Amino acid sequence: MLSKLLPLAALAAVPALAAPTPAAAGNCFPFGTATFPGNYAAPSTALNNWWCPQSDFYGFMGFSYPLEDSTCSDSDNGYAQMKKDFAQQKKDFGASIVRMYYPTCTQSSVFINAIKAAYDNNMGLIVQVWTNFGGGNVWQQSQQAIYNAINDPSVAAIAPYVVHWAEFGSEPVGDGMDQGNFVNDLGKFRATLNAKGILAGISEDWDRPGTMSGNNGQGLGSIGAGVKANSDFAHIHPMPFYHGNNPESQAWSYIQSQINWVKTNVGLPTFVTETQWAWGPTDHYPGHQDLGVTQYTNYWKTFDQNCAYFKQQNVGWFLHAWRGEDTFDIVNPNGGYIIPNWRPQQC
Repeated sequence: MLSKLLPLAALAAVPALAAPTPAAAGNCFPFGTATFPGNYAAPSTALNNWWCPQSDFYGFMGFSYPLEDSTCSDSDNGYAQMKKDFAQQKKDFGASIVRMYYPTCTQSSVFINAIKAAYDNNMGLIVQVWTNFGGGNVWQQSQQAIYNAINDPSVAAIAPYVVHWAEFGSEPVGDGMDQGNFVNDLGKFRATLNAKGILAGISEDWDRPGTMSGNNGQGLGSIGAGVKANSDFAHIHPMPFYHGNNPESQAWSYIQSQINWVKTNVGLPTFVTETQWAWGPTDHYPGHQDLGVTQYTNYWKTFDQNCAYFKQQNVGWFLHAWRGEDTFDIVNPNGGYIIPNWRPQQC
């Protein structure tokens, strides 16, 4: 078991990044009036006065943005496509932040392009280490690409103003990434990003008894405790779609239970970064029941209709996914939207 491979020292907390000073009311990024000056120049505002306070981070944040073509020169990994997509997310849905998802290109270019595209759209960005589903040392290449990007002369000055969070993988524990030294390396990743003024952690399903949670789902598992001690946030994956072949109507109660569990047991700023329903049959779960456009629409509109709940809990959520994840996508094969004429509310 992975937890048996972790030395006790791995559970020690790495000192946290100092909390930012709350910006003047409304004059903050990305929910207030603060904007970038242009030409990839850094704002004149001090970084610790730039980001909106945590109390503003609730409700709809934006989309998971799949980047699953490992050919770095592919147009999907390019600045022009990202700039166009980010603009569409902001204009049509009110998105404020883009979550890079599975950036399989392991060169710095994909992250530099994303930073520039987010900057030009006055949006925040989440960068992510690609786990390669736990195989080999690809995660190290992806991690180095992030380090290279945020230190690249073309974006180094603006990176901490654009990149609010860095994820040390999406479900790295579930994938078995970096077995034996995961928590230690998470701590190193966090320290490196914190030194640049960027918050770090992982994006993960905490409903993993014996690892993330305790053996009976009670309290933290050994890995979960190490992750908590070495994270600035909890980016969580409450995924009723995968936890039993249940109808969509039962999904919301599971999501609430997972949010409440994380807030009680982890206690870090919490965001639902990955959850999903399918509008048609999908290879992600062949034979899953209760699929369709109606169910997909109900699933996401339930999130939207519970804006007051997310505000009260101070929890943000991302729609998974934009395009590239089969029938989880909001963008249909013809370029329209599965849920037309819908813009998540602000409350």
